[in-house]
Amino acid sequence: MDFGVDILPDFFHRRSMNRLISYLTPGFPVSLFESIGRIIGARVQYETRYSGPVRGSDPFIDDGAQLAWVCSTSFVDMANKGDPSVQLVGVAWVPDDPDAAGRAVYFGDVVTRPDSGITTFDDLRGKRVGCNDPVSLSGYYSLMFELDDRGLDEDYLDVIFTGGHQASLTAVCNGELDAAIVDSIVRTARERVDSATKELVVIERLGPWPVQALIARGSMSRDELATVRERLLGASCDGELRDQLETAALSHLTEVSLDHYAPVQAAMNRLNKRKTR
Repeated sequence: MDFGVDILPDFFHRRSMNRLISYLTPGFPVSLFESIGRIIGARVQYETRYSGPVRGSDPFIDDGAQLAWVCSTSFVDMANKGDPSVQLVGVAWVPDDPDAAGRAVYFGDVVTRPDSGITTFDDLRGKRVGCNDPVSLSGYYSLMFELDDRGLDEDYLDVIFTGGHQASLTAVCNGELDAAIVDSIVRTARERVDSATKELVVIERLGPWPVQALIARGSMSRDELATVRERLLGASCDGELRDQLETAALSHLTEVSLDHYAPVQAAMNRLNKRKTR
């Protein structure tokens, strides 16, 4: 099947409809999003500092984006504004992970070196623990949710922001960190090609949590959303996109609804409630 831009509906040729921002590199390969961009006729832009828009910023207002792939914590935060500028496209990836059981869910994997002496979550007390960034679900919030569930504060351990899952994994391998909390998909893909990462021990899998969200400008029509969704779903089972998904430790794309992200909303509400007490 040809997924060339030339056969896309007319609205994809309009200048205002051709920008996708990915907040998920370098954790996920650039080539994956380039393939996605070609399928939906979008020019891809990359934001590598955070896993999603930080509070107070909005790529749909500030940068003129039409689509963005973000951590689900950012989607939930943006969707809960009084007049939200975003909506869910409704397509998500399914990890190539037995624990995901064919669902669009993933984990925050707590990893350490086999000689670190850390074998349980309790052993993290006072340890240097790498986190992706303060927006990331798997690389930060999942850890905060776990601490909150255990009645512990963030100062239970020494949180060090590394700026990315790949950097966190490298720092643990090199002995610069005692442990790290990383995206389970990113870890799986890297350990398939990196022997040092493969030697790391996963002491906890926090989750499962809904995978990252593909979101769209709030003014995008239902027909436009459906076209993006259908083209991606149709392309995920064969050809270039299938190969890119496999490289990224992903199985395929699937359709999801707004309810899929309700667990993130509930956990964020609990955490915010505790912080305001």
